[in-house]
Formats: sequence, structure tokens, C-alpha cells
Amino acid sequence: MPHDSARTSQGTTDLPPGARGAALPLHCRVSGAPSGRPTVLLHALGETGASWDRLAAELGARGRLLYVPDLRGHGRSPRSVGYSFAAMYADVVALLDGHGLADVDLVGHSMGGHIGWLLAQRQPSRVRRLVIEDTPPPPRDAAAEAELAARGPSGDSRAQVIALYRDFRALRRSGGLDVTAVRPMIDELRRADAGWWRALADVTAQTLVISGGLSSPVPRPLLAEVAARVPHGRMAAVDAGHYVHRDAPDRFDAKVLPFLA
Repeated sequence: MPHDSARTSQGTTDLPPGARGAALPLHCRVSGAPSGRPTVLLHALGETGASWDRLAAELGARGRLLYVPDLRGHGRSPRSVGYSFAAMYADVVALLDGHGLADVDLVGHSMGGHIGWLLAQRQPSRVRRLVIEDTPPPPRDAAAEAELAARGPSGDSRAQVIALYRDFRALRRSGGLDVTAVRPMIDELRRADAGWWRALADVTAQTLVISGGLSSPVPRPLLAEVAARVPHGRMAAVDAGHYVHRDAPDRFDAKVLPFLA
């Protein structure tokens, strides 16, 4: 039977330089086979762990043990005085430590995918298989950052952004989102980070990068380049937009389930 956990570890959270504060105890739903392969599902900005209900059920039926947290500032997890990827990474490391998880498979969407990248880069032995769903990489350098800032969104992208903020407002009204988390996370992903690009070579996990195709605001060629820089990386495209697992679940499952088998 599924059960909830908010345990944290007494051990290290491997905080990178500049990170502030202690890791927060995340609300985490644990389900599936107790002896199954540990699999962690990390949701996007403005979502909660409930966004993975379908995939968690599919993986649980295949004998996996699922850990599905609400990330800091989302769902039933604590709010924070500040938000950063360093802090969210520390939260997830503490969650893994608290459950004694030394080796997991991980699926991350957008913001959750970036946290998955950080874990696979900084603790490569801890991630066996990695699925990254339509996660925008940070710009490589100052020139790429300036280009991103200057680039105006297309009509389709504007429509997606409007829909995204409607989702954020709905979750905020229900008490499921700390709205102060939104801007810092978006801004951080739009800042140049050459070190992140270099660290892709440190990822040892078998890695599947899912692109939302032409319907997504994340450029498919950029995700193809990210996948090519990972030693065991590959990319698959599903033309469904940014929320592939939600809007094209059958096609998403057809890519992800065999990869995780």
C-alpha cells in the first residue's frame, strides 16, 4: 500500500559552495513493491508529485519501488525563505540518504529534470538510469545568455507560457504552491553555467532525454546536443509540447518504460 514519508537524513547533503540553509524534509509518497528497484520521480515547477500518478502506477505494476516527493515550496512539502537549485538538490540528497538509497533510477521533468542532472553530475554512482523530460539547459556562456534574453517567444511559446501561469495560479489558490519559488527558479535556468555543460561528461547513468518536439518551447536541437555530451546519452522526441508525460502519456510510456526495464 502507498504510504507517506517526510524523513530526512542525519548524514551529508553534499551542499555545493554557496548553498544556504539546511535541507528541508520533503513530503514523499512511497509506493510499489518493497523489494523493487528504487525509482525517484521529480516533478516540474508549479506541479506536485501527483503529476506522476500514471507513471508511478505503471512502474509499480512492473515491480518497482517508487519515491515521489513534492519538491520544496510545492504540494505538502515545506515552504522556504529562498529557492535555488542548490537547495532543492540538497533536499533530494537528504531524502535519498534518509531512505538509505545509494543507487536509484530517476525520472525528472523540467525543474525536476535539472535536479536530476545535478545529482547525476555530482554523485554519478548514485544514478543508474536517468530520464530527463524536456528540461531546458542553462546557457553555455554570456553570449548565449544574452541571446536567450533577447529572443522573443513565438506565438506558440507565448500561449504555452500563459497556460503555464494559469496552472501556477490554480495550484497557488489551492495552497499547493509558494508563488515566490517561481521567479528564482526560472531566472536561475536562464543564467549562463559553463560548469554545468562540462559536468555532463561526468554522468555515468544510461540517459534518455525526452524532447517535446516542435510543440515545446525548449529547442529540440539544444536537447540533442545535451544528450550527445552525455557518455551514455540518447534523445527521443515526442511532439507533444513541454508536458509530454501528461499530454501524450501513451507515447511517453512507450519511450520510457522499455528504457527503464
